[in-house]
Amino acid sequence: MRIAFLTPEYPSESPSHGQGLGTYVYRMACVLTQSGHEPEIFVSSRHCSQAFHHNGIRVHRINWREREPLLRLFSSDGKTGGLNQPTSHARKSFDYLRRWRSVLSTLVKARALAAMLERRDAEAPFSVVQSSDYQAAGLFVRHRPDRVHIVRCSSAADLYNRVEGASSKHERFSAYLERLSIKRADLAYAPSIYIAKHFRDTHGMDVRVIRPPKFLEIQNSSPPTVSLPSRFFFHFGQLSVRKGSNLLAQVLPLAWKIVPDLTMVWSGNCSDAQLRYWRSLWGTRAEQVQITGPLPKAEIYAILRKADVAVLPSQADNLPNTVIESLMCGIPVIGSRGASIDELVTENQNGHLVELGDMHGLAQALVSMWRRESPVCKGFHWNAAIAEEMRPDRAVANLLGLCVDLNVRD
Repeated sequence: MRIAFLTPEYPSESPSHGQGLGTYVYRMACVLTQSGHEPEIFVSSRHCSQAFHHNGIRVHRINWREREPLLRLFSSDGKTGGLNQPTSHARKSFDYLRRWRSVLSTLVKARALAAMLERRDAEAPFSVVQSSDYQAAGLFVRHRPDRVHIVRCSSAADLYNRVEGASSKHERFSAYLERLSIKRADLAYAPSIYIAKHFRDTHGMDVRVIRPPKFLEIQNSSPPTVSLPSRFFFHFGQLSVRKGSNLLAQVLPLAWKIVPDLTMVWSGNCSDAQLRYWRSLWGTRAEQVQITGPLPKAEIYAILRKADVAVLPSQADNLPNTVIESLMCGIPVIGSRGASIDELVTENQNGHLVELGDMHGLAQALVSMWRRESPVCKGFHWNAAIAEEMRPDRAVANLLGLCVDLNVRD
């Protein structure tokens, strides 16, 4: 079966860790190929448009900036298309357009992806198209009776924006476009019960649940190239409010009062301002948190295998890769209850769960694990029911089963 994936993220465009959607698309494409299917990737990019093979998978790179000169005119770096000293009125107009630039780019990217899909489909037709709701990647995919269009709900922008405290008009409109892309598709699914329930309860949308394949791209990684503490807990992925980074930063001083030698390594993107804020909370103990910045996946896996515990207390999430990867490596997880992590982590078996926003509960879990007072320790084999459901062959069968359900229903 020929299957097209439309996505704003893919490892060929950004090899560093932290793009959960891109990682999923690559993993699913790999297992589909191994199962005898023909996946092709259509990814929006800042690089030159071209078709190429990435680890044996055909990728169509679409440079959306080439298709929209207006986006270059109002670039995000503060330049104004070569105009010198614009008037106050012109400056206000530029600022207004910049605030909506992300919405315009979403539409341009989605249009470019759909156009390239149809050109390729005319050469070699696809039976299935899967797009992401993130950045409304499938918004302009044409409905056709001979082709199934499935949307994977990788984002729930209104939920995530609420957690992040984002409430501007353009952010709300972007979230609307993502939901519109779901409604225009034949079927939609989410990796987690948590996100599927959000779409059903909040928006009345029929969103199924299909688990991703559990899959480590790099089985035997080399030793880490960065210098590491002799013992540490690991926090990695996106360093953001939604991922629990701010909560963890505030909790560390509470834990240090009881276990002053607690040491952590953090890996991921964060702004300089955010880093200064965290270090102001930590004071003289700031050196006990080593922040590496974003790293390639091989390096992340190498650090993860050295860690005692992965601390991943997301406040809203969608079956995060960081948790899946930690459990597959036999690393216990301290996570949150009620944000999809509790679908992966079982209390006292492969980690510990704390209530959303519970600073004292998180501090207590850190202390217990650091003192080795917990019954959970690294080196376990993850064999829970959900791990079985995420077996690559099961994940492929469940995804393709959606198409069978649709055909039967029609």
